[in-house]
Amino acid sequence: MNSKIRIIIFSLLVLGVELLYAQFVFGDMIYSPLIKTVKLENKNADLSLPIVRLNEYERLILKFDEITEETNRYEYTIIHCNSDWTQSELEPYEYIDGFETEIIEKYSNSFNTLCRFVHYEQSIPSTTMRPTKSGNYIIKVFYEGEPDKVIFTKRFYCLEQKATAMVNIKAATEPSLRQNSQEIEVKVTSIGANSLSNPYQDVKVYAQQNGRLDNQRMLQLNESIGRDLIYRYKKENVFDGGNEFRQFDFTSLRHRSAFVDNIDYIAGENVVRLKPEQIKTHIPYVSYGDINGAYYVRNDVGEDKDLGSDYAWVCFYLPVPLNLEGSYYAVGEMSQWRMSELNKFTFDSQLNCYTLKMLLKQGYYNYQILYQPHNSQIYSTKEIEGNHYETNNKYSVLIYHRELGNNYDSFIGFSIQEIQW
Repeated sequence: MNSKIRIIIFSLLVLGVELLYAQFVFGDMIYSPLIKTVKLENKNADLSLPIVRLNEYERLILKFDEITEETNRYEYTIIHCNSDWTQSELEPYEYIDGFETEIIEKYSNSFNTLCRFVHYEQSIPSTTMRPTKSGNYIIKVFYEGEPDKVIFTKRFYCLEQKATAMVNIKAATEPSLRQNSQEIEVKVTSIGANSLSNPYQDVKVYAQQNGRLDNQRMLQLNESIGRDLIYRYKKENVFDGGNEFRQFDFTSLRHRSAFVDNIDYIAGENVVRLKPEQIKTHIPYVSYGDINGAYYVRNDVGEDKDLGSDYAWVCFYLPVPLNLEGSYYAVGEMSQWRMSELNKFTFDSQLNCYTLKMLLKQGYYNYQILYQPHNSQIYSTKEIEGNHYETNNKYSVLIYHRELGNNYDSFIGFSIQEIQW
């Protein structure tokens, strides 16, 4: 069975689950092992949340690579979602102005790279497909004319500004958590004549830390005072502090950077071996600059960053004893903020450490190593990274409102706050 057939079968199985369970939660998912480096960014603000404003001519740029020399024809559509990323009750004609599907016309082959790939780009929204409702959206990319053969899905937000959020971040109030946790306080204020009716039921406020979706949570309203909604002093407002992100740079495939141990050329492929990971659990906190788990593509030879940056197998080494109680993952934007077999460490008995190999595009990367006990849905920074209240994390607060008479959640405001002690 060739790889494309396996991809199609897997996509059909996943979509079958979506149809069977109406409450399927959409996310950033890649269903093809050939698809790499999926990025959706604001054209004028790299490393930001993928947000466009309703009825304005802002653009996001969707980019992705397929590890092949064969050009494929792909289409995409957008799906409107509720605040919890389940599909809303809206029909496509109710939230799309223009065509419901569109072909991705812009693509090019890589050049001067050992790993051959095709690079695709698409503006979101386009001139012929625009959202007409605010809210959460999923971009679904699939083979031309075959909407059930999904290649990947990607989240973005369409904003209709009706509220603002003031965010304060501090060490946790609870004395037992004060040295290792952070607590956020949020004040949501409606703008102008907009009224946030029935806020205890119809307004939902979510908080994210560094873009991680596994620990995103919905905040509980503490009190409503006039036009202000106050969210504080609840357990949902407290996050583990974690630590500054690990980083490595393989912009150059000729010269080693600080965290790269060796660069090899093996059997026609680039191999980048990182230095063994440091266990930070009991090391005092040290502040240094990072990009909060994101990555960006670049190279040092002056080639076009999208078409001329090569791929390499990046090898990670985690020197801890075999643990039969749980698993370790290298997590960041490079893993779509997900924990899966693709970013899971496995124990190598010959090296007596955990190892991981990921195919990544040249650039600068941030990541953390999270631990998950077996039979648990909770991922922890404590075991490898340690937790510190001083950590310079970035918090995103997202505000939704289900207006009277509407059957969907509007996205009405957001705030992004990076800690500066």
